[in-house]
Amino acid sequence: MASPPSSESSREAPLPIEFPPFHLPNGRIRIPTGLPPRPIFEPVQLDELDLDDELSSSGATLDYTLNALRGLATKLLQAGSLTTGIQGPGIHDASSPFPLLRCTRPPPPHSPPTHVLELQFTDTGEHYRTPVHGLVWALQSPLLPQLCRRFIPPGQGVDDATSPSNEFLLPLVAIRIPCRPAWPLLHKYLYDGSAAQLLNSLLATPDALPPRTLSLDAAAPPPDPLQPHLDSLVTRLMRVREVWLDAQALELSDRKVWDTLERAYDVLVSELQDVCTAVPGATMPDDWR
Repeated sequence: MASPPSSESSREAPLPIEFPPFHLPNGRIRIPTGLPPRPIFEPVQLDELDLDDELSSSGATLDYTLNALRGLATKLLQAGSLTTGIQGPGIHDASSPFPLLRCTRPPPPHSPPTHVLELQFTDTGEHYRTPVHGLVWALQSPLLPQLCRRFIPPGQGVDDATSPSNEFLLPLVAIRIPCRPAWPLLHKYLYDGSAAQLLNSLLATPDALPPRTLSLDAAAPPPDPLQPHLDSLVTRLMRVREVWLDAQALELSDRKVWDTLERAYDVLVSELQDVCTAVPGATMPDDWR
């Protein structure tokens, strides 16, 4: 049987902008003073998507549809978390270009997801599956146009596909994403579109700090009272970098995402510069551009 098609579009993808890791080969870290140049991507075009018939005939615009979905963000995320049976091998069937998973639908009144995404994280090698309402993704990432239409088994109508039976089939679509740790932040933003919530999450103090391996390129180690603060700031800056890389990988054109990342990074770099003044010989952040 032929392999299912890739989730990536056949169009020519823009060259990615480099955002090097902060860790240097010598064990030190190097924090740039600002983010790389902002990626510029073309927004999704609604008239290029193979929409479900009901939505196609409604005449709704992309912004209207996306805003309506974001108004349901909490319910849609809950529906995804309550959908089970997403592990195990997929079922190959000629009716679907993607493997199908037999899942248990969320209880009423939750709207069932339409797809399962398998996120292949480059940094950890993890393959992570999450049920999604595909239209939310298809309207924001030009790499995922195939998520805009629900899968309806042959011989069934829309009413049958959304019946209260306990099991249903979901297509399994794979996509590669660079960074695992910060993924939940971007995932939530894709659903709710809240720049304020994203900013708060980027600036929030981490629940746990890494081992004390984050040190300033200084003549002397930082005073002990400064080390936890330093570790926290560097960890949050790494978090911004990871969300930036994931957003670039999805080719998000949403200006609010990039504005929020820049704002968070500037705040954290300014605070880090203040810490550096208290450490003799400190040379971070660095202007790498």
